Amino acid sequence: MAKRLLFIKSSTQKDSTVAPRFIEQNQERLLKWIRSSLLLLAILAVVSIITDYGFPHDTETTYWLQRLDFFILTGFLGLGCARLILEEDKLQYAKDHWIDLVILVLILLHLILPLPISNLLPTHDGLLNLESLTRFYIILTQFFVLLPLIPPFLRYSQKLMTYNIQPTMLILVSFAILILIGALLLLLPRATVSQPLSFVDALFMSTSAVCVTGLIVVDTATYFTTLGHTILLVLMQIGGLGIMTLTTFFAYILGSDAKLKEYSAMKDLLGEENLGKIRQTVIQIALTTFVIEFLGAISLYGFLPPHSFDSHKEKLFFSIFHAISAFCNAGFALKTDNLMDTTFRYNEGALLTVMSLIVLGGIGFPVLSNMGSVLYAKVFNQKGSWASKRLTVHSKLVLITTGLLLLVGTLGFYLLETNKTLAELPFHQKFLAALFHSVSARTAGFNTVDIGKLATPTLFFMSLLMWIGASPGSTGGGVKTTTAALSLLNIIAIVSGKNRIEVFRKQVSTVAVIKAFSTMLLSIIYIATVLFILLITEHLPLESIAFEIVSALGTVGLSTGITSQLSTFGKIVITITMFFGRIGLLSTLIALTKKRSIARYRYTEENVLVN
Repeated sequence: MAKRLLFIKSSTQKDSTVAPRFIEQNQERLLKWIRSSLLLLAILAVVSIITDYGFPHDTETTYWLQRLDFFILTGFLGLGCARLILEEDKLQYAKDHWIDLVILVLILLHLILPLPISNLLPTHDGLLNLESLTRFYIILTQFFVLLPLIPPFLRYSQKLMTYNIQPTMLILVSFAILILIGALLLLLPRATVSQPLSFVDALFMSTSAVCVTGLIVVDTATYFTTLGHTILLVLMQIGGLGIMTLTTFFAYILGSDAKLKEYSAMKDLLGEENLGKIRQTVIQIALTTFVIEFLGAISLYGFLPPHSFDSHKEKLFFSIFHAISAFCNAGFALKTDNLMDTTFRYNEGALLTVMSLIVLGGIGFPVLSNMGSVLYAKVFNQKGSWASKRLTVHSKLVLITTGLLLLVGTLGFYLLETNKTLAELPFHQKFLAALFHSVSARTAGFNTVDIGKLATPTLFFMSLLMWIGASPGSTGGGVKTTTAALSLLNIIAIVSGKNRIEVFRKQVSTVAVIKAFSTMLLSIIYIATVLFILLITEHLPLESIAFEIVSALGTVGLSTGITSQLSTFGKIVITITMFFGRIGLLSTLIALTKKRSIARYRYTEENVLVN
């Protein structure tokens, strides 16, 4: 009897060690299987969300989508717990992936609590009836289905920046991928009111939104549904800030620390010389953007007349859409006539809000940051370094150039159109219209008068403003204000007999001057080449085509009304032009050109005649 009990005890001990030993021997294989299963669930989650929101479906389809969402959430929960169990150092894993664990806890609570909560809530006719509660549950479920996708996406984006890829190539590829995804989303049946877009038109609209241009081939207000408008809104926001800027910001918010290579990539993208300030710069950019857009939306909501909207919800979305569109210098509007609609055209408060957002988005984040530091130091009487209490040469150059361009643009537009398109308006409205179009022509693309009715001299004058555009590090395009300023200062220096540019008691680097002239020359060559091509393929007036090209390259969005009349080839050319305008012609060439090693020798100099 004793021998039998001893045999049973030893067998039990042996069996109890089999499972842990199997797990230990196959730990890496099991983790690999879990990661593959999580990827499959992520794909199913995306398919579920797109199917639910992008395609019309009946009650039966809705039922099966709900079952699929339940399966996805249960799968995420089970695999997440299994992965935690398999990890040897569970404390370190929890520290590194705390957001994943928080999401798992939220999913668990969501799966357990809805039934008891639904039994407690009243189901009589009113706000919390059974139908609204069911809809709320479905939306909440879809939200939780999307939550687990966030950490892997951020980690993948951060990992991408650690590869040995040029920062300019990263920008180019990220924008191209975003444009393609945006085009596919705009092709969803429920993104449009009736007839779906063609692929070329969807690609055009997606490029226009991502590159914050505003040129349209269909009426944004009436052609798209709320889903379509939301897609455009998200594309504008991501395109205006930049994918990697947003990724780095949210990764920081979720507690993920960037590596040295990532900061090195972001240094080139943001133009920040101090590697240690990259994270601070990214946080400032994102927070500044969200705060300004939030305040802009509140201001618009207050100035817009309630009778122009069917509900407060519609008015709120309208305000948010135009605040983001204005700050990102996108120029998209939810009115058929852009801002010529009476909701905006004579609404001085709303127009001043839009102009303020355009200017703040157009002067660039480096200038906003520098101005904020100076203001903070003066208001709170900080005793920091002298450099932190003054505007940089870049900020001074941007602010002065921007002010001069706004002044010249306002006077020019007023004088050219005062007896034409502005003839019927009183003086103060004429001045406001002239000021608005001086601001908008610098890459925003909003209009309160019919651009197609402007005189040819006015179109040429506005083309010059569009060509110069906004400032470096901003949401706008163009050759940039500093480029134009440095080129003009260089001409003045040469005429004065100097061989260098001196401004604000500082000497501008030769590299900056060379880049300025290269940017301007490339822009002129590109405009001339595309103009020649479109004059052959499109049977439209020369001034209208030239205006369209400059508007696309400057990511402005103003048009004389020919965009929808372009051929398929013409739309593709303008699409490419918008893309190059957002990335920058010089940056595109740098990204696509193979780098050569720097030579350790130098040839003797010899003069070349240039006059």
